[in-house]
Amino acid sequence: MGEIKVSPDYNWFRGTVPLKKIIVDDDDSKIWSLYDAGPRSIRCPLIFLPPVSGTADVFFRQILALTGWGYRVIALQYPVYWDHLEFCDGFRKLLDHLQLDKVHLFGASLGGFLAQKFAEYTHKSPRVHSLILCNSFSDTS
Repeated sequence: MGEIKVSPDYNWFRGTVPLKKIIVDDDDSKIWSLYDAGPRSIRCPLIFLPPVSGTADVFFRQILALTGWGYRVIALQYPVYWDHLEFCDGFRKLLDHLQLDKVHLFGASLGGFLAQKFAEYTHKSPRVHSLILCNSFSDTS
């Protein structure tokens, strides 16, 4: 990412889209980091979930392109959770905090696995409008 960090596009992105930090758990130990770009009036945004070794800013080019077309895009960096149910509960709390009832999820690798698990977790009152999976898996075995 060394070349990218000195690119004009990346520097413009970091200068215009603030990185927000949000705590939603009771013990204040889990910090979600996110970029939220595009019209806030859009109540069903596209949310990017990164791979295990990625951060929220790995999606900066997608954020720049999609917000240029009028979409609302949120790229997340999730805190450490030790099982998918704990992640799903924390992600639900984050969506509640952001006042989002429905979302489109794009998940890469581990992010795709977690997106699928969240869709299963909320199947009785669906919050996931669509899933886009890239290099993902459905089972950890």
